[in-house]
Amino acid sequence: MGLGHSRGVRVEGSVAPGYESLKKMFQENFDSGREESAQLCVYVGEEKVVDLWGSPNPSYTADTLANVFSSTKSLTAIAMAALHDDDLLSYDAKIAEYWPEFAAKGKGATTVADLMRHEAGLPTAGPMGIQDCLTEYIKQNKVGAVLEASEQVWREDGSKRQYHAISRGWIANEVFRRIHPTGATIGEFLREKVTGPLGARAFVGVRQEELADYAPVNEIKMPFLFAHSLLPKSLGSGVDYSFLEMVSIFNMFRKLAGSFGPAFKGVDTSKGMGALFNMDAVRQGETSSANGNCSARALEHMSPSNHCSPGLATIGAAMANGGSLGGVKVLGEKGWKALHAHPTPGGLGFAPDNPLDMTYFTQGGVNEYPDSADSQGTHLERAGYYGWLGYGGSVFQWNLRHKIGFAYVPTVLEFHCMHNMKGARFQEEVVRCARRLEERKSGSGAAM
Repeated sequence: MGLGHSRGVRVEGSVAPGYESLKKMFQENFDSGREESAQLCVYVGEEKVVDLWGSPNPSYTADTLANVFSSTKSLTAIAMAALHDDDLLSYDAKIAEYWPEFAAKGKGATTVADLMRHEAGLPTAGPMGIQDCLTEYIKQNKVGAVLEASEQVWREDGSKRQYHAISRGWIANEVFRRIHPTGATIGEFLREKVTGPLGARAFVGVRQEELADYAPVNEIKMPFLFAHSLLPKSLGSGVDYSFLEMVSIFNMFRKLAGSFGPAFKGVDTSKGMGALFNMDAVRQGETSSANGNCSARALEHMSPSNHCSPGLATIGAAMANGGSLGGVKVLGEKGWKALHAHPTPGGLGFAPDNPLDMTYFTQGGVNEYPDSADSQGTHLERAGYYGWLGYGGSVFQWNLRHKIGFAYVPTVLEFHCMHNMKGARFQEEVVRCARRLEERKSGSGAAM
């Protein structure tokens, strides 16, 4: 995958007037060989302005699911915010207030906000049995028991923030199901209260009948990376880094080796994260930090009145519009405001000397990308967005200033690019197009 096999793929779908450049950019990724199967969907306000997909596989459609890895974390954050919306959860409360057994091994002071900001001291909690992550076994406390027995570990530099890549979702789910009036898990809640009402194909825990329409995700191949790192962009390079930059990245990976334990017991991970999370048994479980199976897309007819659009972009549009879309409420004002409140700076620890390691997670667990060129660690392509991204390339975010709901779901995993810059350029272009249209509209109004 990702070796040029997708050259010649014709992109399908539609873009609204003023957003044609997005289709050109999307097509260029297939032409350079860095895309296999992918979807891009964007809302601005309540209008769907981009709805694109492409694949060499004729069975791949705009509705086909793929794993979005850590983009799933924002779905979990929305679910937790819904509990706050209903006065059932306080972010300042200690987790042990809702789950007394969690206090074992000295964890009693950890708050919900600590967890959502990746500051709970449990980045390597686990591993879990794959079957234990099925909803029925989660409710038997198979996952909870392991977490209760886990001990906190902290960074040597004293910083609390360290990326809870897998564990944040497991812990949040245990808190959620203990608080929810019916004992629902996050996966069950999302189906009933978020994806179901919006008609969105975004699942944490797929059902048997949903397994088949799936596009496997696979890591981009090393020969492609290094060969293209020697090519200039003018000659069709399909990577964003030079050869020397690529060497530096892999040296960083070597230093990080061993920092994270295995997510699941008894599983061969030598074939990569993609192969692991393509497994039916993993897809059917609830690992709500990493195993969301989603589509990005929306319905083919781009109409402001058409809101039952199956994909992550619809959920992002609801967040961008204050918690609701087309009369469907995902979050009320209280929960929506709390989700975005109190962003705090902290490095994840992957590359402490690199300003791009800095994050600004809110109490609700979504990252704010500061809208300022002076802010340390700002990814300028994402300035003004909230949300997070997933291993290898997926992006699920929203921009409050321009009311943008954005979803990008690729299947080629660019594991070497920890900031998902391929998606970031789409995000930047969406803002550029939206601003241009806003200026044109305001100019027309002034002229009248």
